[in-house]
Amino acid sequence: MLIKIKAIVLNCLAYNDTTNIVHLYTEEFGRMSYLASKSRNKRSNLKSAFFQPLSLVEIEADHKGSRQLQRIKEIRSIYNFTGIPYDPVKSALSFFLAEVLYRALRETEKNPALFGYLCSSIQLLDLCEKGLGNFHLVFLIKLTRFLGFYPNVEEQHPHWFFDLQGGSFTPTRPLHNAWLTPAEAERFATLMRMNFDNMQAFQFERHQRVELLRQMLNYYRMHLTDFPGIKSLSVLQELFD
Repeated sequence: MLIKIKAIVLNCLAYNDTTNIVHLYTEEFGRMSYLASKSRNKRSNLKSAFFQPLSLVEIEADHKGSRQLQRIKEIRSIYNFTGIPYDPVKSALSFFLAEVLYRALRETEKNPALFGYLCSSIQLLDLCEKGLGNFHLVFLIKLTRFLGFYPNVEEQHPHWFFDLQGGSFTPTRPLHNAWLTPAEAERFATLMRMNFDNMQAFQFERHQRVELLRQMLNYYRMHLTDFPGIKSLSVLQELFD
């Protein structure tokens, strides 16, 4: 059955000489994987430009039963980037965030709130002019709400530790090794006060931002099964250096 659905591109990998495997987060079905023929001419409906990380697209696909790989027949852009392809920092951020989403999003179920958050965030990144250095930190902490492990900040106090496993602040050091010192926990708590509207007001030294990102990825690793190291992280850190 041919259906049209909106989607966000997470990853595109070569399957063989003529076909790619494209991983998408779709509006109707959550995360899905598709086969897409490689374009061989300018008139192709499956141009590689449409499959760049975080591209917002509408696809026409042939869905048959519960097979793991459906097939894309046509694809078109539903949002034309004006910033991400032409700004090296935004481009690096898009690759980094797409890789995180590729590793973090596993559900093959409809989630309109999450899809809406991702679409609006991607467009904000494309248009962002201030606070770009904090964008990925805000994106990641807000994403935890949809993934089910947003930190509990109701009991946050100065000089308390943060339990990465429990996702909460505690007055005493946890018995395991996955925790932040009170100083680290206070900076981590700052993330919960940040959003895309005020992120430019928060200033961090480079080493603080690097450490916050490391802690955030460790936090993801604690709460997501098989969440590996992010390969694009090193490129992102070099650009912000």
